[in-house]
Amino acid sequence: MSGARGRGERFGWLVMVGAFVVVALILGLTPGAVDFAAWSGLRAHAPDFAPLLESRPLVQFHVVTVFIALVLGPVQFVLPKGTRAHRLVGWVWVGAMAATALASLFIRDINDGAFSPIHIFSAMTLVGLPMGIAAARNGGIGAHQRAMIGVYIGLVIAGLTAIAPGRLIWDMFFR
Repeated sequence: MSGARGRGERFGWLVMVGAFVVVALILGLTPGAVDFAAWSGLRAHAPDFAPLLESRPLVQFHVVTVFIALVLGPVQFVLPKGTRAHRLVGWVWVGAMAATALASLFIRDINDGAFSPIHIFSAMTLVGLPMGIAAARNGGIGAHQRAMIGVYIGLVIAGLTAIAPGRLIWDMFFR
């Protein structure tokens, strides 16, 4: 590996390692995310939507927008790129992601009303979405793909922290 391509590949690995470290720190700092004792007696059951229905409307809205974004992400990955369908589904996905990130800024239940480490993903989303859109509009398809895939991966990682014992999704599926 030499030249620009070699530097780019090394930078890519550095970004991946950095992202892994950030995710590990977020999981370590998110209350309950690594409570292995709670996982030992794990018993999954059919979804119980009562905890969601008892939640504040903002939390309900957040869960719905997360669900839409989680479902549409893989649809985008398999749709032919550049088509009308890709653009339409993409705009709905961007809207769901933006709504998810914005709503999350007002959900601070796990850190006594303060921002928690998981809010890093909200900031990354609110920066990554416009960058990805701008890249596509300027013909930077590779940058567009990387931005949007990165935002989707952030959604999945943030979602994994939502499965922590004592959190809403945990209560819906494992309580």
